[in-house]
Order: sequence, then structure tokens, then C-alpha cells
Amino acid sequence: MVEEGYELILRELGGKEPSIVVLDAGLATSMKTRLFAEEFPGRYLNLGIAEQNAVSLASGLARRGLVPLLHTFSNFIARRAHDQVALSVAWPGCNVKLIGGSCGLFDGRNGPSHMATDDLSVMAGLPGVMIAEPGDLRQTRELLGRLVRHNGPAYLRLRRYGADLDLLPDADYATGTVLIARNDLALCTLVACGTMLAETRLAADMLRDKGVPLDLVHVSVLKPLHVDVIADSAKRTRRIVTVENHVLSGGFGDAIARAVGHTGFPHLRLGLPDEFIPAGDPAWQLAFCGLDAVSLAEHVSHFVHRGEHV
Repeated sequence: MVEEGYELILRELGGKEPSIVVLDAGLATSMKTRLFAEEFPGRYLNLGIAEQNAVSLASGLARRGLVPLLHTFSNFIARRAHDQVALSVAWPGCNVKLIGGSCGLFDGRNGPSHMATDDLSVMAGLPGVMIAEPGDLRQTRELLGRLVRHNGPAYLRLRRYGADLDLLPDADYATGTVLIARNDLALCTLVACGTMLAETRLAADMLRDKGVPLDLVHVSVLKPLHVDVIADSAKRTRRIVTVENHVLSGGFGDAIARAVGHTGFPHLRLGLPDEFIPAGDPAWQLAFCGLDAVSLAEHVSHFVHRGEHV
């Protein structure tokens, strides 16, 4: 999602919000901050590969009334600068927006050092940090604006390549949880998290063609998490399937389980395997992890017809 479209989104927002300052940790090309830097050179700082320092500086700028947007890869925020994020941003509640690129599988050619597969478990554990993961570029625009208007720390988790322009043109993302499709005869509630929207939506179409009715939900705001739509659907379908671009431990599926697990409905959690994933093309990696549309449809069909509880 950090493609040319994001450059335009960031520059557009900079024109509307004069308090925004963009910080870059040596990844101006990868994180697409160039257009903002050209348009607003006095509000742009490239601090080099020094993520801990960048977070600390962002904290100071926020205390002066500015709204810093710090751009780097998700892994580098969650791992290298975690102490600074916790103590200089989350604890004092500073108005810093952490923009993390290359989440999960969509920057797969760079391998495990650049693929953030465990960042949600790290960031979600910090009190008071809003977390969002858009599924397309329109959501990116709306969520980035929402995070900037939100008074407090926030983390925006972005994919790097292959973002669709607008997968849900009629959707209202006010709560971050959207019921995409409802079927009175649905056999499960299929929930896509963030960047897994496109593959999950395609899998849902395949399942309907095979005669497997379902409810389809998308979540783009992971914290605070609004689960009423999911819970209401699950009361009818009595099964939940969650799909995420993150390892299962401490991820989105775990958050859903904590929120609705008391209902006792079977819950299948689909996500990245508990291993370091080899470098490769994103499409190959999706298939390797069983998260491509064909694999997702097979998992859900088996779950529905066998009633397996995972």
C-alpha cells in the first residue's frame, strides 16, 4: 500500500493539516514520502537509519503541539524502537503517528528482516495506542486522516505492494468494522483483517459459487476493536473464521477470540505460520502460507462441513 498512491494521499493531507510534520528513518523511497518533502520541505525530516532517535524526536515534536508522522518499516518500529515507542510515546500519550510499511507478506522479496509478521502482538500490547490496517487505498486515505485527527498515539500498518484502489466503494468505515455481505442462511462469519481483504473477498466469492453461504466482514481498525457486527453475525452462523496477515500468536484472531470467545462458537484462525517465511514473490508467499484465495476457500469449506474447532 506504500505505493505512488500513498505519496499523493500524504501530500494531500499535508495541505489540509498544517500541523503535520513527516519524519523519515532513511526510507524516503520505500515509504513514499518524496512528494510531501518537495511540497513542504520545512515540515520534513529524514533522520536516517536511526529509528530509536526518530521516535524520541517525534515525541518531542508532539509535545510542542505538532503532529509527527514517523515513517519506517513495521519491523523496525516494533522491534528496534519498541522501548522508545513504549516509554516516549505510549506511556505519556504523545500525539505521534507511527506509519509502518512492509507489513506481513507484501514485501516478501526482502525476507524476514523486513517482513513484519509479529508487530501487532507488540504494538497492541501498549496501552492507549490506536491501531489500523487498511485493505485498499481509499481506506488508507480515510484512516490516515482519522489517525491524524485522533488525539493520541496511533500505529498505521501498511502493505508495500499490490494495493487495490477501492474494494468496497459503498462501505462506511466509521467504526472500522464493516459487514460486506450478509446471508440469512450463512454457515459461518468470515472476517478479513486489513490487508487480507482482497484475497478473503475472492475466497468468499468462490465459496458462494460452491454453495457455501456466509457473512463477510472486514476490520480495518484493530484497536479499539468494534466487534458488535461480528458477534451479531456469529449468533446466526455459529462459526467464525478470521484471516490475518500476521502470526496467530497475539494477532487479530486472538483479539477476536478474547472479544467473542465466551460465546463458545467454533473459531478457525488463519494467519501466518509459526516460522520465518522464506523470501519470495507475494503471490508465492500467500500460497506457501495457505492464505491465497483458493487455499482460504478450501480451509473454510472444510471447517464448515466438518465442524472442526481450531
